[in-house]
Amino acid sequence: MQRQKLTDVPAHIMAGPASVRAGAKWQTDYNIAAWFRFKNISQDTFRLYLHWVDETGEQFTCIDQAKIGSVSILLSGIARLKVTGQIKAMSIAVESNNFSFTVDELFVQPARNNIETKQA
Repeated sequence: MQRQKLTDVPAHIMAGPASVRAGAKWQTDYNIAAWFRFKNISQDTFRLYLHWVDETGEQFTCIDQAKIGSVSILLSGIARLKVTGQIKAMSIAVESNNFSFTVDELFVQPARNNIETKQA
């Protein structure tokens, strides 16, 4: 399977608490949903990912997955991120062997307040 970037998440959506210091560990949740329309129904697995970069480097998490069994599927979920320092970049990607799709809707929004945890 191949992974393909769909779009970058705008800075105002990915912004963490302004008070996060370098090396500080914190967590945040994002509500993510996307509707996909396929030209070819294939029964391939289709996965939606959130990718981000923080002080520890590149990270990613799978939001949702489904078999491509109809012309349209909704993938959605809550991504719980454990972050070190500030989030430097964030994007949405998909993974599949079937890339004959269009994105009808894409939604990314913080799901709750950011929580800073004590550094170990």
